[in-house]
Amino acid sequence: MAAIKVMNGEQLLVQIGDGATPTEGFAHDCLINTERGIQFTSTTNDTVVPDCESPELPGWFQRNKDGLSATITGAGKVHTTSLENWWTWYAGDATKNVRVRINVPAADGGGYWQGAFHLTEFQVSGTRKEHADVSVTLMNDGTITWTDATP
Repeated sequence: MAAIKVMNGEQLLVQIGDGATPTEGFAHDCLINTERGIQFTSTTNDTVVPDCESPELPGWFQRNKDGLSATITGAGKVHTTSLENWWTWYAGDATKNVRVRINVPAADGGGYWQGAFHLTEFQVSGTRKEHADVSVTLMNDGTITWTDATP
């Protein structure tokens, strides 16, 4: 039996593009420092196909994928020097290029998803005598691609 290849949560990095051309740089912002994730969903068109030999029986659904979506979530303790950049992104209409990196060697499945994202939710909260928290949600605007890590 072979053990599965695992990674720690901190090896999942949300990296924000700096917008530079021709070579854009990507860096992990310390605002996302405890929780992070990416979720892929799809919408479908559903059709019930009847049984011609027994039309009184329920038909089976057949589904065709119609649209794909990606949502990135992140949370952590507030990194105060990042707040202005995140607020500007939230308040504007522009997207930013974002990578979600699986930061392990290529042989272990490393690589990254990349695409343009809107910052759609931005929450800062705090409790008396505790450090303040932040949470963010980013939603894709267009195609998301996967790139294998370089060996």
